[in-house]
Amino acid sequence: MVGHSTINQLNLGQYLTAARSRFDACVESLDLVVNRSDPTATIRFNHLKLDGNCVPKFQELANALADHLVEYCFSARRRGTPHTSVEWGKLHREARALLTRRATSGEAGEILLYLLCECILGAPQMVAKMNLKTNPQDEIKGSDGIHMKWHEADRILDVYFGESKLEQSLSSALSHAFESVGKFHADGLLEHEVGLITSHFKWIDVPIAQQILNFVDRSTPATDFRINHACLIGYDWRDYNTLVGTTVAELTADLTARLQADTIRLRDLINTRFDSFERKTLRVEVFFLPFRTVQEFRDAFIAAT
Repeated sequence: MVGHSTINQLNLGQYLTAARSRFDACVESLDLVVNRSDPTATIRFNHLKLDGNCVPKFQELANALADHLVEYCFSARRRGTPHTSVEWGKLHREARALLTRRATSGEAGEILLYLLCECILGAPQMVAKMNLKTNPQDEIKGSDGIHMKWHEADRILDVYFGESKLEQSLSSALSHAFESVGKFHADGLLEHEVGLITSHFKWIDVPIAQQILNFVDRSTPATDFRINHACLIGYDWRDYNTLVGTTVAELTADLTARLQADTIRLRDLINTRFDSFERKTLRVEVFFLPFRTVQEFRDAFIAAT
């Protein structure tokens, strides 16, 4: 049996690969965090920072995502330990080829969610799902990402299944996110995702792999894991185009004030959906992130990769 302290002592935080400094250079998180129960949910509000010319840093964020392709796409075994720029360049080229092979519009949101889970939640990616793609005509079943962290206060392993929705309409993004979470459980995809953890664990540290597998294997006497869904809601926000001010500081102050005021609307929109959400025992992390336009960000990501 795995002791309660074992996962904590091994420190899952050592497997974080996202560069927090790159994330912080592009994205600002508001101090306001809304918590609710039934189901347990944490709602976080974020916005793009402005550059020196008062332009939202969508291009810098897209560049940051592109620079994380190798860490996001490949397991530690597949990535190896590249020592030269040529070796890193080859890995990056192969990661870009995976994006091209999939040829879908969701990768920008999926990699952004990876950054949010690692930088905000402190939950490292545990399965590199991008590299599991074998048929370019098929979508990868299940979530948009699998992350984990040890919750010391509750003494339990939290597993996060990602859902990324970047859409022009906020309402549509919310609706599709809740539909995907519902479908995840209705279609029995939890077992599929847990199977990926056991068969495609990202890291090559054998002791920690075995101990985590004991936690997610519900047929063992080890402490169980807790199911969480991490949802990114990205949407068009026209206020980026009507900010008032002449300096970055003035425009940022106006931006923050507007988004702070808009959090009431966002909170009410998502609470309405939570009220009718049938799976009350689940835990949900929601990241709101408005863009000038989602398409502009997607185009920037495509250009960066």
